[in-house]
Amino acid sequence: MQVLVSVSSVAEAQLVLSAGVPLIDLKETSHGALAALDIERSTAIINAIHQHRQQAAATDIVISATVGDDCDAVDDLVQLIISRMHIGVEVIKLPETIWAEPDYQPAIAALLAQGLKLIAVMHPDSLMTASMQARIQALAQQHYWGVMVDTTQKSHPLIEIVPIARLADFVRAAKSAQLFVGIAGGLLLSHIEPLAELAPDYLGFRSGLCEGAQRTQGLLAERVQELMERVSEIC
Repeated sequence: MQVLVSVSSVAEAQLVLSAGVPLIDLKETSHGALAALDIERSTAIINAIHQHRQQAAATDIVISATVGDDCDAVDDLVQLIISRMHIGVEVIKLPETIWAEPDYQPAIAALLAQGLKLIAVMHPDSLMTASMQARIQALAQQHYWGVMVDTTQKSHPLIEIVPIARLADFVRAAKSAQLFVGIAGGLLLSHIEPLAELAPDYLGFRSGLCEGAQRTQGLLAERVQELMERVSEIC
């Protein structure tokens, strides 16, 4: 199992790189759940990651990015995705408010047909429905690269919203569909062990690594280090 950490600055990227975090997610953390980080800061972070790759021969780092909690128009969405792929983002995370919206699906299908790696982010409520497994199978048939669950409000961690048994069903369904599967949503360090038992491909962190568990605050080096130490002990 790997870990993903969301960053919003070069300093934060360098912090997680030095700790050995393999999945680095570019996100505007001051507002929204999946707000897009501006191109200027995104480019600077990616340059820092490329430099680290060359110096440390770190070939296993994957760069992902969010493109917003919603979008005004299909053309805007395509531009957001393409602009980030052009600067070196390798995986794009799409919220359910976008990927499940019929108006966006033809454009998304065209991007998937080009081989772009897209992750469909599911809302916790969607995991509680009888159609969860069928929806995950549909994502696989559309050639999504992965699927994950994440919360929109970070005041309550995912593990308090969705029963562990249902999260286990989610992971099994995603793996059965051969999708790269992740779990995120206000996770704390204390959630690592129970969630690791479900064997997702990765756990996503931000709030639990910040002062006061507030995602708008900067990452704390000691918590990032503890995260990596705890994960290495159990995986």
